[in-house]
Amino acid sequence: MRFLAHGALLCSAIATGAQADEAGCTALANITRDALKIAEAAWVPAGPDDDAGQDLPAYCKVTGVIDERRGVGDVLFGDRFELRLPEGWNGRFYFQGGGGLDGRVRPAFGGSQPTGEPAAVAEGYAVISTDAGHEDKDSSFGLDPEAREAWGYQALKDVAETGKALTTGYYGEAPHHSYLIGCSNGGRQGMMASQRFPELFDGIVAGAPVFRLSRSHVDTAWGLQKLTAIAPQDDAGNPILSRAFSDADLELLAQDIVQQCDARDGLADGLVLDPAGCDYDPSALACSAGQDACLSAEKVETLKLLHEGSRDSAGKRFYVAWSYDPAIADAGWRSWRLGTSETPEPNAIKAGLSNNGIKYVFLTPPDPDFDIINFDFDSDPQRMEASAAFADATSTDLSAFRDAGGKILLYHGTGDAAISANDTARYMAALQADMGEVGDFARYFPVPGMGHCRGGPGPESFDVLQTIVGWVEEGRAPDRLIATGATIEGVTRPLCPWPTVAIYDGSGPTDAAASFVCR
Repeated sequence: MRFLAHGALLCSAIATGAQADEAGCTALANITRDALKIAEAAWVPAGPDDDAGQDLPAYCKVTGVIDERRGVGDVLFGDRFELRLPEGWNGRFYFQGGGGLDGRVRPAFGGSQPTGEPAAVAEGYAVISTDAGHEDKDSSFGLDPEAREAWGYQALKDVAETGKALTTGYYGEAPHHSYLIGCSNGGRQGMMASQRFPELFDGIVAGAPVFRLSRSHVDTAWGLQKLTAIAPQDDAGNPILSRAFSDADLELLAQDIVQQCDARDGLADGLVLDPAGCDYDPSALACSAGQDACLSAEKVETLKLLHEGSRDSAGKRFYVAWSYDPAIADAGWRSWRLGTSETPEPNAIKAGLSNNGIKYVFLTPPDPDFDIINFDFDSDPQRMEASAAFADATSTDLSAFRDAGGKILLYHGTGDAAISANDTARYMAALQADMGEVGDFARYFPVPGMGHCRGGPGPESFDVLQTIVGWVEEGRAPDRLIATGATIEGVTRPLCPWPTVAIYDGSGPTDAAASFVCR
């Protein structure tokens, strides 16, 4: 029987004489309840925190595991977690979303928001993080069916409920509101919670959600194969993925995107605020006689294939298209798609993460000998369909979440090289088609020029935590988010709720978000 069946017993056991101080913290180490094992409960004094990169207040740090077991291959599985309970608790619980295929417990300080926000622990939130049921770096947990489900959704529920129980016991009262904040896989977890566990969180922020992995991994295979096909080869005839496009190629492309698409928002300022609304065509960059700054015909064709998205030999599409965004020249795009390796062994994030994920987690049955470079678009997608049952968060029935009073805020960088922001827009369109007007509980904010979760040449720094709290607790639905960025210091722009876009009003200061309207 899983620990959560006894959550109420745990709360009552440790709430008696609860004290939110060092003595109360160390007492948590003595908890023994069924499948919960506390590894450590230690008081951490106030001071600098290397993980958060800032000073944190004193807090109680609790680590442990839920439902530890021996699984396939005699591997030790379990939902490991870290919970930080700050001295000046604000009464709120914060689930820190994971990333990738998880496999490690990240420091639980609330570091899953976009750049520029303080650590949630410093703001008084009780914060929990988890490895989602496994400890490995090669995704081999996928050989164990129960571990697949734990990563997909079950660990999310069990860890959140355990964290709430421990928080209630430590402070002597239950959190008055609970939030999940996450990006990438953390964004997927947020969407999963709204669909499977509608009463688990009052507010959810789902950034760059990788919510349709059974399809997006197909598209990753497509992109890697197309890029590898045009990559220069070493003396032995092996392709060097990182050389498929040079930095100069990508910069040329980014500049042309700006030239063609920038002024469509009413202001030529170097920022493309609606990449999805610009019908960009890279054909004009194709080399002709006597041209230096240009792209070869095969590079132009590859760009088109990448942005059109994957399909089989009959033309059936598996995924959405990708928008052309100036973030293609950012280091983050190279990290995901091309890498920097000067050897035939690629170090692009997609090459390693997706290959391991596909062969262990998303193929059914798993195929440890699989190589993404040999992905067959006529047969292999069918082998991945079963993974949608535990990994994909695609339901457009959020009525239970809405009726429970839940609010979900989604954001996605339009320059994301890992997951297409157009898929998040596609989900929102489907949600509206099935549920009608959803703006009272669900809103999506595209982030122009932003890469995967952060970075890029656009306005990639904005506040989501206080925004979701204000929406949930005070009824202040966000009509826009005010954003800035490291590359546009001193400049602010509004992030507009989809499907509206930011348009310059024609007269206001060009460096101010107030000079733009969302329409």
